[in-house]
Amino acid sequence: AARVAPLLRSLVRAPRRTGPGAAAAASALRRELAGLAPEERGERLLELVRDEARAVLGIEEFDDDLPFKDLGFDSLTAVEFRNRLNEATGLRLTATLVFDHPTPTALAGHLADGLAPRPVDGPREEEDTVRAALAALPVARLREAGLLDSLLELAGLRPAPEPAAAGGPGRASIDAMDAEGLINMALDDLVGDDDAL
Repeated sequence: AARVAPLLRSLVRAPRRTGPGAAAAASALRRELAGLAPEERGERLLELVRDEARAVLGIEEFDDDLPFKDLGFDSLTAVEFRNRLNEATGLRLTATLVFDHPTPTALAGHLADGLAPRPVDGPREEEDTVRAALAALPVARLREAGLLDSLLELAGLRPAPEPAAAGGPGRASIDAMDAEGLINMALDDLVGDDDAL
């Protein structure tokens, strides 16, 4: 790209990538970053920040630790810069990007955080998988399988049943009964079964 004089910068804009080409470029960048070591990933993103800043500002070289405002960014060029980085990375970056991350080095670090490959078998991925599976199950199937009440209890949305209620109304907990109480309960059940016949 030819160097553009600062006074003419607002009149001349480098063409922006749009549509499927931008999505393909963002996917290619992500694949490239996934194959790099963390240090190389940071250097590649710093190179991307430099390239897009040069395209927007029309300058050749600058210090990576120099604030964007000192490079000549204003609100319009900051938005254009953000848009170009959105297209290049596939991220949804804020309009205040150059103010939130004021130097190319800081911005490259921010992009590295957003584009870092996710661990393959991390606990967060397992949690996301479980959430997706539960969301896909109809409530009726959970109820038929006898799991709905247990899930609601685990989630704290329904109190656990009282231990005495689990054995039926008026029954004491088996753990609290002595031998005579257990025999009486067994005989009561036998008599109840005979009456039912």
